[in-house]
Amino acid sequence: DVSIGPNVVVEANAVVADNCTLGAGSYLGARSQLGEGSIISANVSIYHDVTIGCRARIHSSTVIGADGFGFAPSDSGSWQKIHQIGGVVIGDDVEVGACTTIDRGALGDTRVGNGVIIDNHVQIAHNVVIGDNSAMASYCGISGSSTIGRNCTLAGDACLVGHISLCDNVHVTARTVV
Repeated sequence: DVSIGPNVVVEANAVVADNCTLGAGSYLGARSQLGEGSIISANVSIYHDVTIGCRARIHSSTVIGADGFGFAPSDSGSWQKIHQIGGVVIGDDVEVGACTTIDRGALGDTRVGNGVIIDNHVQIAHNVVIGDNSAMASYCGISGSSTIGRNCTLAGDACLVGHISLCDNVHVTARTVV
Protein backbone atom coordinates (compact mmCIF):
# COMPACT_ATOMS: atom_id res chain seq x y z
CA ASP A 1 0.00 0.00 0.00
CA VAL A 2 2.76 2.44 -0.99
CA SER A 3 2.55 5.01 -3.78
CA ILE A 4 5.84 5.84 -5.48
CA GLY A 5 5.85 8.58 -8.15
CA PRO A 6 8.03 8.76 -11.24
CA ASN A 7 11.79 9.23 -10.89
CA VAL A 8 11.83 8.44 -7.16
CA VAL A 9 15.05 6.96 -5.77
CA VAL A 10 14.99 4.72 -2.69
CA GLU A 11 18.52 3.74 -1.61
CA ALA A 12 19.68 0.46 -0.08
CA ASN A 13 18.25 -0.57 3.28
CA ALA A 14 15.74 2.29 3.37
CA VAL A 15 12.36 1.37 4.85
CA VAL A 16 9.01 2.70 3.61
CA ALA A 17 6.10 1.70 5.84
CA ASP A 18 2.50 1.01 4.75
CA ASN A 19 0.28 3.76 3.33
CA CYS A 20 3.17 6.09 2.45
CA THR A 21 3.42 8.31 -0.62
CA LEU A 22 6.69 9.35 -2.25
CA GLY A 23 6.08 12.16 -4.74
CA ALA A 24 7.77 12.46 -8.12
CA GLY A 25 11.49 13.11 -8.10
CA SER A 26 11.94 12.49 -4.38
CA TYR A 27 14.97 10.80 -2.87
CA LEU A 28 15.12 8.55 0.22
CA GLY A 29 18.70 7.86 1.32
CA ALA A 30 20.32 4.69 2.57
CA ARG A 31 19.15 3.36 5.93
CA SER A 32 16.45 6.01 6.23
CA GLN A 33 13.00 5.13 7.53
CA LEU A 34 9.62 6.56 6.65
CA GLY A 35 6.81 5.86 9.15
CA GLU A 36 3.34 4.60 8.31
CA GLY A 37 0.98 6.99 6.55
CA SER A 38 3.64 9.60 5.76
CA ILE A 39 3.40 11.78 2.65
CA ILE A 40 6.53 13.01 0.91
CA SER A 41 5.70 15.58 -1.79
CA ALA A 42 7.53 15.97 -5.10
CA ASN A 43 11.24 16.77 -5.16
CA VAL A 44 11.99 16.20 -1.46
CA SER A 45 15.53 15.06 -0.58
CA ILE A 46 15.87 12.87 2.49
CA TYR A 47 19.52 11.96 3.00
CA HIS A 48 20.93 8.80 4.61
CA ASP A 49 20.25 7.82 8.24
CA VAL A 50 17.07 9.89 8.64
CA THR A 51 14.11 8.53 10.63
CA ILE A 52 10.69 10.07 10.02
CA GLY A 53 7.78 9.01 12.22
CA CYS A 54 4.20 8.10 11.32
CA ARG A 55 1.80 10.44 9.51
CA ALA A 56 4.47 13.02 8.66
CA ARG A 57 3.87 15.40 5.77
CA ILE A 58 6.94 16.83 4.05
CA HIS A 59 6.32 19.46 1.35
CA SER A 60 8.19 20.02 -1.92
CA SER A 61 11.83 21.07 -2.17
CA THR A 62 12.55 20.31 1.47
CA VAL A 63 15.96 18.86 2.34
CA ILE A 64 16.37 16.68 5.43
CA GLY A 65 19.72 15.36 6.58
CA ALA A 66 22.19 17.49 4.61
CA ASP A 67 25.45 18.40 6.30
CA GLY A 68 25.32 21.22 8.80
CA PHE A 69 27.58 24.25 8.49
CA GLY A 70 30.59 22.59 10.09
CA PHE A 71 33.91 24.21 9.22
CA ALA A 72 37.01 25.15 11.17
CA PRO A 73 39.78 27.53 10.11
CA SER A 74 42.97 25.82 8.97
CA ASP A 75 46.55 26.97 9.49
CA SER A 76 46.69 28.13 5.86
CA GLY A 77 43.71 30.47 6.35
CA SER A 78 41.28 28.30 4.40
CA TRP A 79 38.38 26.31 5.83
CA GLN A 80 38.51 22.66 6.87
CA LYS A 81 35.22 20.70 6.63
CA ILE A 82 34.08 18.96 9.81
CA HIS A 83 32.20 15.88 8.70
CA GLN A 84 28.67 15.61 10.03
CA ILE A 85 28.14 11.95 10.99
CA GLY A 86 24.90 12.16 13.00
CA GLY A 87 21.40 11.77 11.59
CA VAL A 88 17.95 13.31 11.87
CA VAL A 89 15.03 11.91 13.89
CA ILE A 90 11.56 13.36 13.25
CA GLY A 91 8.61 12.32 15.42
CA ASP A 92 5.02 11.39 14.58
CA ASP A 93 2.42 13.81 13.17
CA VAL A 94 5.00 16.37 12.02
CA GLU A 95 4.43 18.73 9.08
CA VAL A 96 7.37 20.39 7.33
CA GLY A 97 6.70 23.19 4.85
CA ALA A 98 8.18 23.67 1.40
CA CYS A 99 11.82 24.70 0.95
CA THR A 100 12.74 23.96 4.55
CA THR A 101 16.11 22.49 5.54
CA ILE A 102 16.79 20.29 8.56
CA ASP A 103 20.52 19.52 8.89
CA ARG A 104 21.95 16.27 10.22
CA GLY A 105 23.75 16.29 13.55
CA ALA A 106 27.51 16.60 13.77
CA LEU A 107 27.96 13.62 16.11
CA GLY A 108 24.49 12.87 17.54
CA ASP A 109 21.14 13.45 15.87
CA THR A 110 19.10 16.54 15.12
CA ARG A 111 15.69 15.86 16.71
CA VAL A 112 12.18 17.13 15.94
CA GLY A 113 9.51 16.04 18.44
CA ASN A 114 5.98 14.74 17.88
CA GLY A 115 3.31 17.11 16.60
CA VAL A 116 5.76 19.82 15.52
CA ILE A 117 4.66 22.11 12.67
CA ILE A 118 7.24 23.91 10.57
CA ASP A 119 6.32 26.49 7.92
CA ASN A 120 7.97 27.07 4.53
CA HIS A 121 11.55 28.40 4.30
CA VAL A 122 12.76 27.45 7.77
CA GLN A 123 16.42 26.55 8.54
CA ILE A 124 17.11 24.07 11.35
CA ALA A 125 20.83 23.56 11.90
CA HIS A 126 22.82 20.56 13.13
CA ASN A 127 22.19 19.13 16.60
CA VAL A 128 19.03 21.18 17.19
CA VAL A 129 16.37 19.60 19.44
CA ILE A 130 12.74 20.74 19.07
CA GLY A 131 10.22 19.68 21.72
CA ASP A 132 6.79 18.19 21.07
CA ASN A 133 3.98 20.38 19.66
CA SER A 134 6.16 23.39 18.91
CA ALA A 135 5.51 25.58 15.85
CA MET A 136 7.69 27.76 13.63
CA ALA A 137 6.53 30.27 11.02
CA SER A 138 8.36 31.06 7.79
CA TYR A 139 11.95 32.29 7.67
CA CYS A 140 12.83 31.14 11.18
CA GLY A 141 16.48 30.21 11.58
CA ILE A 142 17.63 27.93 14.37
CA SER A 143 21.41 27.85 14.83
CA GLY A 144 23.35 24.72 15.72
CA SER A 145 23.00 22.93 19.04
CA SER A 146 20.00 25.00 20.17
CA THR A 147 17.16 23.41 22.12
CA ILE A 148 13.51 24.44 21.89
CA GLY A 149 11.15 23.18 24.59
CA ARG A 150 7.66 21.75 24.23
CA ASN A 151 4.72 23.87 23.06
CA CYS A 152 6.90 26.78 21.92
CA THR A 153 6.03 29.09 19.03
CA LEU A 154 8.40 31.09 16.88
CA ALA A 155 6.72 33.74 14.74
CA GLY A 156 7.96 34.66 11.26
CA ASP A 157 11.65 35.43 10.84
CA ALA A 158 12.50 34.72 14.48
CA CYS A 159 16.04 33.42 15.01
CA LEU A 160 17.91 31.57 17.73
CA VAL A 161 21.69 31.87 17.96
CA GLY A 162 23.64 28.69 18.60
CA HIS A 163 23.94 26.71 21.82
CA ILE A 164 20.96 28.21 23.70
CA SER A 165 17.86 26.65 25.21
CA LEU A 166 14.25 27.77 25.39
CA CYS A 167 12.19 26.19 28.16
CA ASP A 168 8.65 24.89 27.52
CA ASN A 169 5.80 27.23 26.48
CA VAL A 170 7.97 30.10 25.21
CA HIS A 171 6.49 32.38 22.52
CA VAL A 172 8.98 34.32 20.41
CA THR A 173 7.48 37.18 18.41
CA ALA A 174 8.21 38.01 14.77
CA ARG A 175 11.73 39.12 13.76
CA THR A 176 13.10 38.51 17.26
CA VAL A 177 16.67 37.27 17.76
CA VAL A 178 17.24 35.17 20.86
